Amino acid sequence: MQENAVANGTPPVSMAPTNGQPWSTVPAVLSTQERVRELVVALEEPFDVNEIKWRVTNTGQVGSRNGPRLRGQMLAYADPRAYTDRLNSLFTPSGWTRDYTVQLVQNFERKERGATERTITAKIVVTCKVTIFGFAVHTGLGEEWADNDNAGTAAEAQAFKRACSCFGLGRYLYDLEGQWVDLDEKRRPVETPRLPDWARPKAQRSAANASPASRPAANATQKIGNGTAKNGRGGLYRDELLGQVKGLCGTVGFSLARTVLRTVANVEVPEEIRDMAKLTMAFEKLQDLARGVQRLHAATAKAGAQRYSTLCRELNLASDSVDDIPDRATLRQLLQTLEWDAGPDQNGGTHEQGGTEGTAHGNGGIDLGELRGRLLREAARVSGAMNRTLGDVIQQAAKGSFSLATLRTLGDADVGKVEAALSELECMVAAG
Repeated sequence: MQENAVANGTPPVSMAPTNGQPWSTVPAVLSTQERVRELVVALEEPFDVNEIKWRVTNTGQVGSRNGPRLRGQMLAYADPRAYTDRLNSLFTPSGWTRDYTVQLVQNFERKERGATERTITAKIVVTCKVTIFGFAVHTGLGEEWADNDNAGTAAEAQAFKRACSCFGLGRYLYDLEGQWVDLDEKRRPVETPRLPDWARPKAQRSAANASPASRPAANATQKIGNGTAKNGRGGLYRDELLGQVKGLCGTVGFSLARTVLRTVANVEVPEEIRDMAKLTMAFEKLQDLARGVQRLHAATAKAGAQRYSTLCRELNLASDSVDDIPDRATLRQLLQTLEWDAGPDQNGGTHEQGGTEGTAHGNGGIDLGELRGRLLREAARVSGAMNRTLGDVIQQAAKGSFSLATLRTLGDADVGKVEAALSELECMVAAG
């Protein structure tokens, strides 16, 4: 429920434009497009980071070597007082006003979480009209179940913030994706998520990302699997990780990629994975399969393409294309046979059980796939803490020996490089 109209008849009073000059020095009526644009920019400026609060909206468990870990999805929000303070600073308390209309709507059927039966209850519905004199009027709707002790306050705050967002004030908060963090035994977040640079006031952005070219465009959208538009401000870590997952899907082929995506997140394409924990899991599984596929190509080159084609027919595969390898077990069987045919010098003189997650390679029992996963997770933490891209962090930690793009191509001989990069990340955290 929204209304957009010019509020005529009352001139604006003592508003402060973004250049710091008091509005009392300019004409009373916003008569030029330049002044309107200046005002809109001031309204759209993100809140001070100290005004941002976080709340847990969803919880879930992910597996780890030490057992299941409880994680929560956190969303950012600002208190209504932050909105009021911004309006007061731009227009003074007498330059704008808000009006509320409250209704009690009866006979809603509701089933509470965990309950087996539905109940009949009521809702508090609040309409808030925000008027900026001489500029515009917008309305917003808020609602809350009547049995909530703070129903009126919650609905009022929701309506006010929704009305403000129509002016651009606080609108950017709707573009922030929920960030998953670990929770303690009392379901409290172990760490507070860090806002991306584009969601910070200009004065609080890091120097490396201060320019508009260094962040996604505010209005950029991309299509996800179900055809809906997603704002391009999903965060650098997710965007880069998603790009890596899409690249790996191409490497391992259609059937293997589809198996991983369905198993991990029950989706058909990587763009549909919204949970960062699941996206990371898909990345690690696909990376492990990609190593197996690369070894398959090497073994085929040694054993011969004819031998590979014959083996595919013996296994009743649709073709000898990597796209028709249906699962990990088939990939493993192909590898074992071809590497044995290729001779004992294949893969450094050993016949490894390739392309399988958790396999100890010829490096003292250290699993390269696990090291890669640890490196990505630690680099992601440093990336968020330092407001730097994941690629930059990995490049610095590796000291140029590898990059985010080449990480998945490392072999067993590169375990030392990955371990050294992990040590460097620890030093970066301690110094930062």
